[in-house]
Amino acid sequence: MATHRRPPLTVAPPSELVSFDPDEWPAGEWWQSCELWGRACMEFVKAHPGSELGSALDVLREKRRLSEARRRSQRVAG
Repeated sequence: MATHRRPPLTVAPPSELVSFDPDEWPAGEWWQSCELWGRACMEFVKAHPGSELGSALDVLREKRRLSEARRRSQRVAG
């Protein structure tokens, strides 16, 4: 029997944490909404390790990916 398997997911994250939508995180600027979302995701993964959101490192990677995509889209549009 494999002992390295992860336990089954017991807690599903709220839908607003699974994907970032700036409208669900009202703030003055886009980056502020992203920070609020990232902070909430971090709190969730710390409280529920092994969840669908992954680890704290996964949350940081996703925040960076979102920021880079936003920066690229603004460069193309501007």
